[in-house]
Amino acid sequence: MRTARKTVTAAAAGLLVAAGACLPAALGTGSASSIASTPSDQWQPVASAPAPVANPLKGFMPFAPDDGSAPPSASDGLGYTMEWTYIPVSSVVTGYHAYDFSAFEARLNQIGQRGHQTVFRFYLDYPGRPTGVPQYLIDQGIDTSRTYTVFDNNRISFSPDYNDSRVQDMILDFVRALGEKYDGDARIGFITAGLIGFWGENHTWPMNGETSADNPKGENWMPAQDFQDRLVAAWDDAFNTTAVQYREPSAATKAHGMGYHDDSFAYSTLDNVDWHFMSHMKAEHEEDAWQHAPIGGEVYPPLQTCIFSQPLNCPGADAEKAQGRNFDMDASLDATHATWLMNHKAFSEGYTGADLERAKAANARMGYVLSATRARASVSVGVLTTIAVVIIGATIGALAGYFGGWLDALLSRITDVFFAVPLLLAAIVFMQMFKESRSIMMVVTVLAAFGWTQIARITRGAVMTAKNEEFVTAARATGASRARILVSHIIPNSMAPIIVYATVALGTFIVSEASLSFMGIGLPSSVISWGADISAAQTALRTNPMVLFYPASALALTVLSFIMMGDAVREALDPKARK
Repeated sequence: MRTARKTVTAAAAGLLVAAGACLPAALGTGSASSIASTPSDQWQPVASAPAPVANPLKGFMPFAPDDGSAPPSASDGLGYTMEWTYIPVSSVVTGYHAYDFSAFEARLNQIGQRGHQTVFRFYLDYPGRPTGVPQYLIDQGIDTSRTYTVFDNNRISFSPDYNDSRVQDMILDFVRALGEKYDGDARIGFITAGLIGFWGENHTWPMNGETSADNPKGENWMPAQDFQDRLVAAWDDAFNTTAVQYREPSAATKAHGMGYHDDSFAYSTLDNVDWHFMSHMKAEHEEDAWQHAPIGGEVYPPLQTCIFSQPLNCPGADAEKAQGRNFDMDASLDATHATWLMNHKAFSEGYTGADLERAKAANARMGYVLSATRARASVSVGVLTTIAVVIIGATIGALAGYFGGWLDALLSRITDVFFAVPLLLAAIVFMQMFKESRSIMMVVTVLAAFGWTQIARITRGAVMTAKNEEFVTAARATGASRARILVSHIIPNSMAPIIVYATVALGTFIVSEASLSFMGIGLPSSVISWGADISAAQTALRTNPMVLFYPASALALTVLSFIMMGDAVREALDPKARK
């Protein structure tokens, strides 16, 4: 079974936390590029706001040209964050367990330099292209007789014997080597498993065991089920962070938590007939797989320029619909919860008018579009810490300033000791000591234990000034006790500087919590934190800088807001400070 981390990454496709904030507990913890998986019966609706068209790890994408040049960019506002590419296995596998990834590296870097991530598939047999089978296998005499003419191949390529032990050994070791080198690579968005069948789509139709004009002998070119299951396990073992997707579900893909892709999207997606995508998904009880793994695919090429027209103007659509095809983009998105779709013509030919608006709406509906309305965790730490330091610091400062003498000397020396210890350094040490029991209250306790000293000094000074005022003398004359004078007269008249400092300090404590969480010793991973979000996003800084920008901006704006509020409070409480 794949690790929890892999499930987290897969479920995060297209996540945008606009305010870097808190999501319902049922959704677990997450960042701009990750969110914890939860059982389907625990998922809760989340109120969302409009998201940008070009949202990381989601939406339409074009094919990256084989020559390394940039794909077309739509001038109509339909952006993209990923690019699709096919890679022949023969370009990497140079011999028995021997690999040269330089060509693949060049492709990843070309796409990455354009600020995009790569979605790819390795193939052994791509109709119309030279074979992707490594040359050393051909030299060893594997069967190359399975040539064909369907899909305009004209016997250019051949289908290898996937039951040949030499072919199987090459495939399994290649997946292992690919995972060792690229699992978790920030340049990669998703992987479609590939390798088996035409285009690597895990099918060899019409050579699927059924007799037809294209397959008069009823040959079945697919590998035995045992090897298919072993290959699923190999992908799972090799990739624990980067999401891997399969064309069709099986007991093995379900057991290993794989994602899926529909390569005839909006054409044979819905469960109109038993060979459609959602029919297969429901047969394996994987219709809710989108809750823990990404769903992708390709808009069926003949539909890419016409699927958003109303009324539908795709050639032969009426006749096709009569045969069971669906031609329904919105219903297909609703059924699959697709995260990404190849739609090259959307960028090479583009859309206009109402078609463009419908395309943009479909683009925005893909993946998870979550908008946070509260920054509960980080702000809660700041507020609770501020309350605690005001109580501790104001109490110590008030007692020292009012009573003076030996009590003042003792409390002042204690304050000096704590004042000499830097807040963040002390917090790092103590949180590291108690990292196994991290919680919001633990962070609050540690920050409050070393953050009260400034409040204490400010309170002491304010109390020493206030106790010499005439209203204190009047209170003594009326027979008020020292405790009553302190509580009822001196402290209320000393609150202005305390309130001002507390308001400003609140932002400081929020930053301190974010710093601790950034280092992995603050809030636990089950709690959303801006610091943790920033830490998770730093690996994708070069490819998806906006993923880091959102939580960082939310943190900066929150702290700035509290500082500005502190200035406003100071001016309100101190008329002399007004400009």
